[in-house]
Amino acid sequence: MNIQRTPSTAASNANLRIALFTDSYLPTRDGVVSSILAYRQGLEAEGHKMLIFAPEIDGAKKEAGVFRYASMKFPPYPEYRAAIFPHVSSSLAKKMGIDIVHCKAMVTMGLSAAWFSKRAKIPSMASVETMIPDGMHYILPIKQAEGIGRAAAWAYLRFLYSNFKLVTAPSRHTQSLLAEHRIESEILPSPIDTERFRPTNGGMAVKRQLGIEKKKVVLSVGRVVKEKNYSFLLRVAEKMRSENAVFLLVGKGPYLEELRREVACAGLADVVKFTGFVPDELLVDYYNSADAFLFPSQFETQGLTLLEAFACGKPACVLDGTPMSEVVSQGKNGYKFSLDEKECAEKLCACLENKKKLSGGARKTALDYSIPKCTEKLVKIYRRLQE
Repeated sequence: MNIQRTPSTAASNANLRIALFTDSYLPTRDGVVSSILAYRQGLEAEGHKMLIFAPEIDGAKKEAGVFRYASMKFPPYPEYRAAIFPHVSSSLAKKMGIDIVHCKAMVTMGLSAAWFSKRAKIPSMASVETMIPDGMHYILPIKQAEGIGRAAAWAYLRFLYSNFKLVTAPSRHTQSLLAEHRIESEILPSPIDTERFRPTNGGMAVKRQLGIEKKKVVLSVGRVVKEKNYSFLLRVAEKMRSENAVFLLVGKGPYLEELRREVACAGLADVVKFTGFVPDELLVDYYNSADAFLFPSQFETQGLTLLEAFACGKPACVLDGTPMSEVVSQGKNGYKFSLDEKECAEKLCACLENKKKLSGGARKTALDYSIPKCTEKLVKIYRRLQE
């Protein structure tokens, strides 16, 4: 493997070697992968090393410090893969000089992280970034069985996280939800790259390409799944027909075709536009094409795309009582709304009217989640684990 050993030490100025276990990694793009890439960037900028253990996936490029394990399609989420009995030998801990095991996985790589850290006697932590219980309708599509499935999922998560010395949650909302199910955690948000996500002029090219130069653009970015509340977004779009606004939906997912049919049936093809998957290198331009960002989802643990929009100086409207509402200050960087289409439309109109005033507050909020600031918090946790 050509990895030189660095002795483990608890000294406060020593560089760390972290074994990061994940069920999701490149070329897959989601919030977990974004978090891993951002933290890896931040850690390595400070001289630390993150080694990544992930399932094999079609199209994955060989990358130094990334170790892949044979996998199969994960039926509930066909675009994801689950590693098949991933065994990471405890002898690798000494060979690689690993100081900390950090788990961002919930399926087989999560179990592998727990077993590996115990066998190798290495301090470990886990970060919760996906709520499996909220996705039980994929596993048990029978409505009457969802409650049983959720209870089983929480029992599994209690077992999984009991194997780690510390568990982190990315928001107060997620921390509270975990506590309700007897999983104690402390808050550690995922960072965003505020040097990359920033206000630019690139949005005009996107608007010209899409033929919406003269429109107010309401943007939504994310995986297109039913639980992200896109049907609510369509009802809001219907309320705003007279506002010369277009709703731009960036992303792909299993609900995309159904959502296209809903748009066609509602006669909203002139108001709602789909881009499908947007390459990572173009994403900043799409954020900068927007006048406001809309986040109606109830299925989040933090909401990184909101912070990316903020970093580009875009004010946002978010559903109240969600993790995203924790970072929205009414009238300063955006607005909060309840599950009422008329109220949401009114708040979006206010967002569009006051976008210049709100833009600075949005960018300022995002800077609190920069890679250096969040990495500093993470390293402090790693040091505590070594004590």
